[in-house]
Amino acid sequence: MNKSKVFSLLSSTALFLSLNSMAPSVSANSQTLNDLEQQKEQLQQEKNKLNGDINDAENEMQSLDSEREQLNNDISEIQNNIEEIIAQIDKQEKEIARLEEEINQLNKEIKALEEKIEARNELLAEQARGVQIAGSPQDLVDIVLSADSLSDLVGRIEVINVLVKNNNNIMEEQIQDRKAVEEAREEVDLAKEETNRVKEDMEVSRNQLLAERKNLDNKIQVVTEKYNLTSVERDQLLSQQTQVASKTDAIDQEMTAEKERIAAQKAREEAEAKKLAEAQRKAAEKERLKQSKKVQTASSAKESSTTSSSAPTPAPTPTPTPATSSNGWVRPANGYVTSEFGYRTHPILGYKRLHAGTDIGGGGAISAAKSGTVTVAGYHNSYGNYVKIDHGNGITTLYAHMKSDLRVSAGQSVSQGQQLGTMGTTGSSTGVHLHFEVHKNGTPVNPRNYVNF
Repeated sequence: MNKSKVFSLLSSTALFLSLNSMAPSVSANSQTLNDLEQQKEQLQQEKNKLNGDINDAENEMQSLDSEREQLNNDISEIQNNIEEIIAQIDKQEKEIARLEEEINQLNKEIKALEEKIEARNELLAEQARGVQIAGSPQDLVDIVLSADSLSDLVGRIEVINVLVKNNNNIMEEQIQDRKAVEEAREEVDLAKEETNRVKEDMEVSRNQLLAERKNLDNKIQVVTEKYNLTSVERDQLLSQQTQVASKTDAIDQEMTAEKERIAAQKAREEAEAKKLAEAQRKAAEKERLKQSKKVQTASSAKESSTTSSSAPTPAPTPTPTPATSSNGWVRPANGYVTSEFGYRTHPILGYKRLHAGTDIGGGGAISAAKSGTVTVAGYHNSYGNYVKIDHGNGITTLYAHMKSDLRVSAGQSVSQGQQLGTMGTTGSSTGVHLHFEVHKNGTPVNPRNYVNF
């Protein structure tokens, strides 16, 4: 290998190592930003849930408040009905008292009439005895005393004919007084009975209204307790909402600061990379001029040589082709192996875990290690831009961290060696490389079992 190639290789290696040394910090920064975004998303989900719970609580409180107001209106209406019935009962009681006073007065009048009737009876009896003494064969006293009405007396016309002639006015008054007494008693009894019935009905209605009001009071107490409980829950939810909002604001500030820090760090790293690339370019140009002078010197020496022999022209270096293994697999990319399959300390997470594939550093095209069908061609937070191929018989391969210019799509059939994309450093990556995995029945296995690296 000549010095020019050595110098070029060393320069490329230095640039790669420089960029690779920057990558962990950038990846770590991305990881920190992703963690903050995930925390913010979780807080947003929690905030949305709290908003929904608060709306439910406020709607329930509004419903309970409306129900309580309606119950209060019902109680007011029932109270008005109760007061109206009580007023009617009081009025009826006064009417009953008036009727009782009237009954007492009628009883007094009845007593007076009975005394008058008794006095008339004695007078009639005296007259009847006089008639009897005058020659009447009948007991006129018994006839008069046993007479129930005027028609009864008329029926015994022979006895009372004399009495009627002499005491017609007295008898008529006697009968009218008895009739008036009976009618007054019947009227008073009917009025008293009706008044008592109405009073009993009103008492029943008042008791029913009182029972209904008690029931409504109980309902209001239950609604009020529910309202108070919902109010406490609402206040607790509002407190949680305030806490979530404070956390979200803190994360927003932290994310803003982190983005600014990442932008500043990226600017510094780009400036350093640009400076390093410029130094490499100048060194390479210097070496190229140096080699050009050597070639010119050698060419002049060749022309001045007197020998007729000529040096053989070296054959052009063929483009390297992927090495084929004994079982028909080819390397998915040119380059050197930077990390083997197996347990190792993760370069970003910092703890030991299974490295489920083989890493190939360098650059250039990435090709299918074997023909098959593309099942996935997209982006993953860890794999970055990646492709997954099903080769049948439970064997699949995965090609990760490629640039965004993927050459295939899901469902597409690919042949062995067909380009899938270009080596990159997307996803959880610390530098440009290919992360290559082989899975057998869903379990990652060592790619060296299939591919010669």
